[in-house]
Amino acid sequence: MYRKPSTSFKQSVKSAEQTFVRNTSTILNLFKKPVKDSNEAVQTENVPNIKDENNIASVKNSPIIGNNKVTFNVVIGKRSNRKHKIWEDDGTLEVIGKQAVLKDAEGNVIQRTTVNPETLEEGFRMCISNKEIEIIDRVTSECLPTKSEQEKIIEPPPKKLKTSNSKSSLPLASLHKDLKLGHESLIMPSISESKEWTEDAVSENEIEVSVDACLANILRPHQRYGVIFLYECIMGMKVPNYFGAILADDMGLGKTLQCITVIWTLLKKGPYRRPILKNALIVTPSSLCNNWNKEFKNWLGFHRICPYVVDGKNKPNAFKKQIRNSVMIISYDMLIRCEEEIGQINFDLIVCDEGHRLKNSNIKAAKILTSFNCKRKILLTGTPIQNDLQEFFTLVDFVNSGILGKYSEFKSYYENSIVSSQCPNATSQVVSLGRERANELQEKTKCFILRRTQETINKYLPSKHELIIFCRLSDEQKDLYSQVTDSWFVKSSSDNSIPHLTVITALKKICNHPELFYNDKNELLSDLKRDKISDARRITMKDYCGKVSIVRTILRNLKNTNEKLVLISYYTQTLDLLENVCNMESLEFLRLDGSTTSNARLQIVERFNSRTDSSKVFLLSAKAGGVGLNLPGASRLILFDSDWNPASDSQAMARIWRDGQKKDVHIIRLLTTGTIEEKIFQRQISKAGLSETIIDSKSFASLKLSMSELKDLFTLTTDTNSSTHDLMKCSCNGYTEMDESLEEPQQKNDREYQLLLKDEESKSNLTINQLLKWEHYQQPIPDKIIQEIMLSEISDNITFILKHSILKKMD
Repeated sequence: MYRKPSTSFKQSVKSAEQTFVRNTSTILNLFKKPVKDSNEAVQTENVPNIKDENNIASVKNSPIIGNNKVTFNVVIGKRSNRKHKIWEDDGTLEVIGKQAVLKDAEGNVIQRTTVNPETLEEGFRMCISNKEIEIIDRVTSECLPTKSEQEKIIEPPPKKLKTSNSKSSLPLASLHKDLKLGHESLIMPSISESKEWTEDAVSENEIEVSVDACLANILRPHQRYGVIFLYECIMGMKVPNYFGAILADDMGLGKTLQCITVIWTLLKKGPYRRPILKNALIVTPSSLCNNWNKEFKNWLGFHRICPYVVDGKNKPNAFKKQIRNSVMIISYDMLIRCEEEIGQINFDLIVCDEGHRLKNSNIKAAKILTSFNCKRKILLTGTPIQNDLQEFFTLVDFVNSGILGKYSEFKSYYENSIVSSQCPNATSQVVSLGRERANELQEKTKCFILRRTQETINKYLPSKHELIIFCRLSDEQKDLYSQVTDSWFVKSSSDNSIPHLTVITALKKICNHPELFYNDKNELLSDLKRDKISDARRITMKDYCGKVSIVRTILRNLKNTNEKLVLISYYTQTLDLLENVCNMESLEFLRLDGSTTSNARLQIVERFNSRTDSSKVFLLSAKAGGVGLNLPGASRLILFDSDWNPASDSQAMARIWRDGQKKDVHIIRLLTTGTIEEKIFQRQISKAGLSETIIDSKSFASLKLSMSELKDLFTLTTDTNSSTHDLMKCSCNGYTEMDESLEEPQQKNDREYQLLLKDEESKSNLTINQLLKWEHYQQPIPDKIIQEIMLSEISDNITFILKHSILKKMD
């Protein structure tokens, strides 16, 4: 068991920084001159003078000889013969020649001893009296003057950070490359260059803040930019007296890694020789708590940092019992339960993952987080911040309270003008004012909001083939579907009408499998069920039909490959059905849904991603695991049913095409032809985004549709291969390449305004005109496509296919 060095070591680091000049050449030299072999003969007189800043790196890496003092970070425990040691405290080991002094975290001397300097390296263990220590890393090395030299040498004052009068660009000013070794150091921008200082002393004392090589060397260019951006925001360099940021990068761009880099850097250092952060709080959905913990371990190792994950066993009040605890990870639900205990801890930074859930300031989690006395906040969201200006204001006000004034002021000055300009009958004057206010708002917020799209990392990933497969309903499904809709049409004009939400649920269950409808406990359709069961052959779980027959065929063919499949549904009952299919096909599977505990989730994901695991299928609840999970162990994914919210579907389908994926991936969305599933999908693609006029993804009660819309929604279209394709008015036969100059239709909706994204990025949700550029396949579907998706035996059950490929970019 490892323990990370505590913040008490920063006293020794501070002392070292006062001795050594910290500039770009110094940091680069650290990579140039490795530690000399312990068997190499070294003369004492070759130790460079401390004043020669070009030789500082060689001092730090030189062997322990003569007056050369070296300080190591260590962990301390009781002397024992246990294989897995229990380390109880942090400390330092100061070595001069063969003499060593062991000190505790407060700098008190524990024991003095003699050592063999040649054996002292990271991971080395030794016993000192009744204590046992393990060396974590080397902190610093300094050459101590003799007594006579102490009288002659005057310690030079720390040199201020070299700055230039011109403002340097963000990426270039912060990346320094050693061409010989290929290492890139990452230096944070100078505060003195970004502010107008009134006191020269503040600027003179500034030193460079660099990201540790273990992180800097793995960051991609867009992630380096993101780290610098977050640093500037939380240091108040972007907007004076505001310290919040929103990182709205698309899924898979490494928001977690960027945050870990900033947190670790500022826990260790700062521009004025002391760390900026002591404690950091990470609030995340419960399904991602262990994922954050795993990411810290993956990128830093628990010998450097060991986050404290609050759960049923680990209580918040034990957070500070271990001096090395500096990062707390807690779920939104646990935060509400432990509000009082969390409020007693001072946090210097709060990170909110999946932060779009805070878009309503009235929810309890948002109120609790707002009440904390912490000015530095980072909000992470992979879902574009769009459409609703009130929600936009809430998120901005959370990270930078008051920067847009009160909501009443924001609404009067910005929102009313922008919304009015979106109306179809708006005058040119109103449109002009709306654009002016929108541009003004974007300029005011872009300095602390950063968003990059998936295209940023496409070049790092293998090819992706995304397909929408339209499936035939079986005759039994059609008959049952028609009876439900007919019953609703008959009763819709009477007082005994069936609620339309009940009908929507029933139709979606029939599309998935009739057995799900029969098992529905809703009494409003009980008469229809009894009539149907008595009049027709009842379809059972063992009967494959519609989309289930497609899944069954893919599962059977999957056995003969070395590929794995992620199978996603929004309903637990549907996952039960798919589990039965896996059992009947004798396929090993793993399952993650809302009932899976937090500790079990991480184990299940790691097991599935392992090459040695024999599980071929991962059954996943979109609501419980559709966000944040990385499943590169699978190269195929099926979205069995869809949600009203296109962002939810996009999140769910992004689970396998992520960093770490080595194989080309196939992502399939299944839709039953001519049914409510197509209608839901059409509503997704016909608008830039779904507002409350359609449905809130968390509440069916907000569904607002007119009677004509409901009739259209419930009508079963039987004379089509794809009603979605019919809407395109496309006369293609097979693949047709459309004109790239096609423009997106202008959608007019009071609250649909893509505020944060550039014009070319504002079309993140799939649209009809984008589908026109996909490959279109209707019957007879080419054998090449059918074989690629492993459906040769059942191609007749497919009515239409839309396909879009992103091919791996070759260097």
